[in-house]
This record gives sequence, structure tokens and C-alpha cells, in this order.
Amino acid sequence: MIADEIVVGDTGSTDDSKAIAAQHDARVVDVPWSDDFAAARNATIAAATGDWLLHMDADEALDEVGAAAIRALVDADGDGVDAVELTLANYCDLPRSWRWVAAAPGDKHARGHAGYLAAPLLRLFRNGRGFEYREAIHENITDSVVEHDGKIGSAPILIHHYGFAVTGPKAEAKAARYLALCKKKVEQYPDDPKAWHDLAEQLMSVGKSTEAVEACDRALSLDPVNLSAGSTKATLLLNDGDLSGARSVLEKLSAAGYREPHIATGLAAITLRQGFNDDALTHAERAIASERPNIMGLLTMARVLDVLSDADGAREQLVAANDAAPGIPETADRLAAWDVRAAGEALAKTGDFEGALQKFVESLRLDNEDPVTHNNVGVVSHQLGQTEKARESFERALRLAPGLGPARHNLEMM
Repeated sequence: MIADEIVVGDTGSTDDSKAIAAQHDARVVDVPWSDDFAAARNATIAAATGDWLLHMDADEALDEVGAAAIRALVDADGDGVDAVELTLANYCDLPRSWRWVAAAPGDKHARGHAGYLAAPLLRLFRNGRGFEYREAIHENITDSVVEHDGKIGSAPILIHHYGFAVTGPKAEAKAARYLALCKKKVEQYPDDPKAWHDLAEQLMSVGKSTEAVEACDRALSLDPVNLSAGSTKATLLLNDGDLSGARSVLEKLSAAGYREPHIATGLAAITLRQGFNDDALTHAERAIASERPNIMGLLTMARVLDVLSDADGAREQLVAANDAAPGIPETADRLAAWDVRAAGEALAKTGDFEGALQKFVESLRLDNEDPVTHNNVGVVSHQLGQTEKARESFERALRLAPGLGPARHNLEMM
């Protein structure tokens, strides 16, 4: 057993939580709920007697390796530190989110998810040093540790969180409660960029994009190169089709020294859509250079190589993305679309333009954002005498990739 003592803070459960806790020799502390997660955590901390505390929620778990590593750290009295940053793995299938990490294929701890959003958090810390949680929602203990001159370390240990991807009426009600708490938080801490970013993310989660951008702007007015606020704003602008605005935000983060893969990935995708192929290739190369597979980076590199007429290189990137995250539909669809497109190109070379067109249409059902396939549709449509359809296809290809030379040439020749 990893813990010498288990203390459970119960804020008003109506199920069998208390009985289940008692079955595991846990001591239950009743904590009146006051719309303040920090207060609830601090009340629970006050009841704990151990020298070291590990904070975990009811929908979180440790694996055997992580548990052993934490036990070893505690037995070594922190190995020279007073608090340890661990990684909360919020399991979900959201590869476009900037903190998303692909799980190893078949990882039993992922419980069917292809990956997780990685959130570094102080979760292991000394007791009796006056460390306390702050902020009613998205609470943290880091500021308190720093103020008490606590030394902070980190360890490559995952806490597996399984409640992040829950959907349905309960999730919607939870989102509404969290939004209310986030609004209250910015009223209490109007000069805290983290508070404004927390509000932005909550607004984004309930579909209030315009308000979310405004919250990001408030955060960035307080901290112009705040990584979290900048990344969230760039995502919102991309979702709204504002390529130039998103590019400006990401370039500021890059100039500030941030090297997170999602920045290069976003810049690669944006510059490709703007027609700057060389810039797109440079950014894509940076995006896939990280040790862990960057799924969106691989998919973006595939698109760049396709536009640069390196079809085989593009397929290699698609295979790598699918191997790393086989549970994500986009990776499988993009690879299948490439193969169907290749079959259509082979038919076109034999003069079977009807058969080729069918293949290209099938490919676009899987990947409607492929400029090369749209150009191919234009080519065979022209051969079949469908001039207007050909023109529309070339124009569509160029909207997706203005730097696609064959599409530009084909349109000019009509």
C-alpha cells in the first residue's frame, strides 16, 4: 500500500462514497461545501497527520510504477525538495488540443482513449509547512509553496484522470457550475492572468468563443507572452478562420522562447494555408522533432509534403501518425484517403477518368481538406468535359493551399 494514512474529504456525497472509503480504512472528514475547492482541500489537509501528502481526486488513479516511485520519493524524504510536480493525465481523444499527448497503443491505463491532456501540477508535498491551496476553482498550491521558500522538484509520474472526457447532462451541469466559479474568481483576482485564462477555457468549453477570446486578451494584457492564454487564443482564432491573427499570437510565443510542439504545428498549418510552403516545411520539421510523437505535427507535415509533391514522404508521416495513435479516426481516415487517392491516380494514368473520379470522391469523403485530391478532381473533370466542376475544384485546392503549383497552373490553362 502506498499510503500510511488515507483521509477523504466528503463535501456532501449522497451515494456510498463514505462506506467505500471506510472499507479501505480511510478516515472521512465532512467538509461543508462552500463553492470553493481550495477551502475543501485545505480542510482535508488539516486533518492529515503524515509527513508527506499526496492529493488525488475520486476519479483519479495511480499505476503500479507511479505508486512505487512516489513511495520511494517519500521514503527518501523528498530527495532534497519540499514539493513535487507530477503530471495529471486527462484522458480524452482530442489530438488538436495543444497539451494532448498520444498514449502508447494498447496502454491499459488509457482505458480505450488514444491519449491525454498533460497538466503538470504540484500534487505531492510536505505537511506542516503551511502550504495551502488557493483559488476557488482550478486551485493550486504552487504560490503558497514558493512563498514559504519551499523547494520544488518534478518527477515523470502520471496520475490517471478518467473524468475529463465525461459527457451528458451531468457534464453540462458541471460546466455551468465551473463557469460561475471562474467568473467569481476573476472578480476576486482581476490582476491574475491565470484567473482570466481559466475563465477563457471554461467559456470555450461551453461554446462562448467571443467571450473566451476577450478573457484571453485580458490575460495577455497582464502577461503578454502567457503560454496558456496565447495558445488558447490562437486555437479560438483558428477555429474562427482568422489565420493572420492566430499566426501573430503563435509567433509572439515563439519569439519569447517557447518551443512547445503545438506552436510549430500551428505555424506550419497556417503558413501552408497562406501559401508560404518553405516556411510551412521549416515549422513542420520543428513540430515533429520532439521525442514524443506529435500527432498533429505528423499530419501537418504530411500535408506539407503532399503540397511539395513528395507523396511518398507524406504517406510515411501518415503511417507514423496512425501507428502512434491508431484510436484517432483522423489518422486512420487520412491514411486511407491517401491510399484511395493513389488508386485514383493510377486509374487516371490508364485513361479511366470515370473510375479515377469515383476514387477521388471517395478519398474526399475521408479527407475533404486535401488540396491534392481536389486538384485531381479538377484534372479528371476537365478530361470528362466538366469544365465548371474542374474550375471549382482547382479553386478549392488553391484555397486550401495557395502554394500548390499544379493547381495554379491548371487554373491558368483553362
